[in-house]
Amino acid sequence: MTPRLPILANSAISNIGFYLNQKFFVIGLIVFIGLTYNSSGNILAAQTQQFPQVFILMNDTSNPEQFSQLQAFIKERAGRVTHIFPHRALMAKVPYDTMAQLKSFPGVGELFTNAVDVAQIGHYSAETQQLISTWNAIVAPVDPNSVMNKSVGTHFGEEEHTFIAPDFPQEGEKGIGAASSVTPGYYETSEYLTGSVAVGIVLVESNGTTDPSTENWVNDEKQLVFNEIVSAMNWWAELEPRANLSFVYDDHFTNPLPTSVEPITRPYSDQKYWIEDAMTALGYSSSSYFTQVRDYNNDLRSTYKTDWAFTIFVVDSSQDSDNRFSDGYFAYAYLGGPFMVMTYGNNGYGPYYMDAVAAHEMGHIFHALDQYSGAGQACDRRSGYLDIENQNSQYGSCLSNTSSIMRGQISPFNAKLIDMYAAGQIGWKDSDNDNIFDPMDTNLPISIDTFSQTGNTITVTGNANVVPYPSPSHTSVTINHLTGVKYRFGNDSWKTASAADGNFNSTAEGYHFSATINIPGQHLLQVAATDSAGNISNDYATQSINILDPVDGGLNTELYTLSEVAITKLSQIYGKAYHMEGKKVVKVEYRINGGTWQPAIPSDGIFDSSYEDFNIDPNAAEIEPGTYIVEARATDDQGHVEVNSASREVQINESNRTFIPFVISR
Repeated sequence: MTPRLPILANSAISNIGFYLNQKFFVIGLIVFIGLTYNSSGNILAAQTQQFPQVFILMNDTSNPEQFSQLQAFIKERAGRVTHIFPHRALMAKVPYDTMAQLKSFPGVGELFTNAVDVAQIGHYSAETQQLISTWNAIVAPVDPNSVMNKSVGTHFGEEEHTFIAPDFPQEGEKGIGAASSVTPGYYETSEYLTGSVAVGIVLVESNGTTDPSTENWVNDEKQLVFNEIVSAMNWWAELEPRANLSFVYDDHFTNPLPTSVEPITRPYSDQKYWIEDAMTALGYSSSSYFTQVRDYNNDLRSTYKTDWAFTIFVVDSSQDSDNRFSDGYFAYAYLGGPFMVMTYGNNGYGPYYMDAVAAHEMGHIFHALDQYSGAGQACDRRSGYLDIENQNSQYGSCLSNTSSIMRGQISPFNAKLIDMYAAGQIGWKDSDNDNIFDPMDTNLPISIDTFSQTGNTITVTGNANVVPYPSPSHTSVTINHLTGVKYRFGNDSWKTASAADGNFNSTAEGYHFSATINIPGQHLLQVAATDSAGNISNDYATQSINILDPVDGGLNTELYTLSEVAITKLSQIYGKAYHMEGKKVVKVEYRINGGTWQPAIPSDGIFDSSYEDFNIDPNAAEIEPGTYIVEARATDDQGHVEVNSASREVQINESNRTFIPFVISR
């Protein structure tokens, strides 16, 4: 974590709609802060998510299936699950009209929207009391200044605290474990900060075997660590709703893992001893403790079915005079993972500001660089999946100078501030302003592989897949999956195709459908795929289809008209006539309200081909404002006059108005 620097004046802090001078506040409705890129470089635009936050406790007889169904139900109702405590409880943002349904949902025990009175939680189990305490810390946090016995900022120094994991493969080798896949591989457990994240919380406890045991975790300390970490994750979840963040927690803090050394009395580099001890206690064995942690992270991601995973190690320092390791380090992280480390006191920050420290370190886990001057990170250094420069760094004359979580301090945390460059490094950049961040803005190519037609019934099969947003510096990967394939004819409504394997839930899927077209004429079949981020195929798969009329065969006329038209603009009623069997259209006629057939005007001056555009030009003096039926018919070079003519209702107005045109065929 960065040393404490002088707090910037309010004028130097990004205006995001509100500023909190203290950490102490009661959240009634959680306020979400949205990040918006624009050409001016202003990034933080406040937006409010109106759904209330709820805490849901499962009952003692609930099962994992009910817990999963509850999460799916909330998502189906446009809610968002933000924190998951496996099989026991969750926190979510839900619409008001969903509240009553949640209370009676199978497996749900109790539901809270406000802090729970501590005097009323004694009858709950110890595990449930632990979760309730964490909920209370989110909705009614304690003012750190009221409980800390020294001011923040004591004994800070300016040391670099972000490292590159020594086992991280060279460029071109990062996709190990995913060579034939577009999904994140073994080393890619925190590429960009969107989607679901598994968080392993590991406390270590010295057992006196090698070093004298000078530190011992007590229950209140363990609870505070848990509360502060969840608060840090909640900070990120609230900061940007478009990231759709949810966190699931793996508990190794209730029962800290044993180590033979006393970590706080040693230099940070001796982490190799106590991390190896802790991971070995969990059953992970390897010659490298980094591999042990990566194995654990990948297991978390697999077990909890999340997009990403990382581990937080917390070392007890409650008896240590400066809350630092012997070499001065106290909080650090590895850029891009696999873990971060904090001490209980984090030097001068203190345990009640651990959330601010953890939020900063988590930025590193997802590739954000330090920005305080002592870190020595140049303005033009690039990082992250999107390879973004560090132009808000205080080291050098950078393009930006604004308060941000990656500069450290308490004030950016309290004020919910992140600059555009740090945001870009963690993947929060929306280049095309479609409210989908670039790493999630995937292409969905789709093909029609087989097409057959029998009469007016078609059968189609094909394939669709997800192509990751290309990274300039990392292996290109995606956490998106296909959610469906849909098709339509012309501008008709979309219909749903079926997955070849029964479900659209991966990055590559086959599809099939059959459809009957009852309207004669030329039709354009369009097929598109959709994914979990809300993308739709940029380029539809298409197929031209001809449906012959049972009476007129291939001869067909279509009218393109305005829903309303002014008397002075009657020539805007236009259409096309064509022959699907190759014969020529030699004449087109129209009539209004069943009157006399009159010649239409060919767009190219003569009716002499199998496809002809035309318009009509009635005498405006003979027409009063009102509703009329306009018909049109074609004649081919064999002398066949179309029987089933095109027919449309048109509202003709006296005044000249502007309307949006729409296309209609019979």
